[in-house]
Amino acid sequence: MPDLLRIKTGPMTGLAKIGFHLFDLAAYEFLYRLSPARRLKFFNGGYLPLADDLLSGADEAPHAMMYHLLVRSMVSDLNVAPTRLLDVGCGQGGGLGYVRRVFPQTALTGTDRNGSVVRLARRNLAGLSDVTLVKATGDRLDFPDDSFDFVLSVGAPTYFGLTRFVTEAARVCQAGGTVAFSGGYRQGDHALIEAELREAASAVGLYFVWYANITPNTFASLKADIPRRVELLKQVPWPFSVYGRKWSDLPGSAEYDEYETGKRADFACVMTRP
Repeated sequence: MPDLLRIKTGPMTGLAKIGFHLFDLAAYEFLYRLSPARRLKFFNGGYLPLADDLLSGADEAPHAMMYHLLVRSMVSDLNVAPTRLLDVGCGQGGGLGYVRRVFPQTALTGTDRNGSVVRLARRNLAGLSDVTLVKATGDRLDFPDDSFDFVLSVGAPTYFGLTRFVTEAARVCQAGGTVAFSGGYRQGDHALIEAELREAASAVGLYFVWYANITPNTFASLKADIPRRVELLKQVPWPFSVYGRKWSDLPGSAEYDEYETGKRADFACVMTRP
């Protein structure tokens, strides 16, 4: 389970929880203002192996592959052709840049809670037309009902809360639209995760299409990315380097150990709105 969620449900006192949350917010903003992260296009983890039909020349290919998985590989039988797509937790915009290559005519909207990241995304996507980027907080998608015909999210539903995310995604998704997302939990259980998602989908009238355990793929990408992560962390000052190390899941961390021991549960899921 990600540390923020672990803190919320763990035994720490109220003041400790508030302190952690404030540090989490400050570190997240800092990393995208003054650290090497500001030069990256993706915040999300990656996926290996790369698909044969991954578009050539993709920035940070294993990370782009996570978007490819959700907008192409896992929806290949649905013949999706969205006109308006929402990316919840869009990070620096690399994923939206890749999505535009897959769907050249689609109007794109991205949200992220980090104002620094939203500014980076605007810079990274400045050459693209019909792109809207919004700083968003809380557990509600601040859009009218039926605003999009494809709702996408890489990683953010874990922090949003799975049932809450599915409920909000269903609300803003048009009839005939698609909801595709991924997430991951430390000490997770795929049977419980899938059961929660199926129940949430049923409660809001979504059709449950597909659930996949992608942990071996995300772990393969993590291992391949270790040298790059180590070099980037050398450029991050203390105490934010501590936060960065936990995010980086490097060998020796509890996060990496949970991958090795099979306690990590990363998943991808697709639903549709009839």
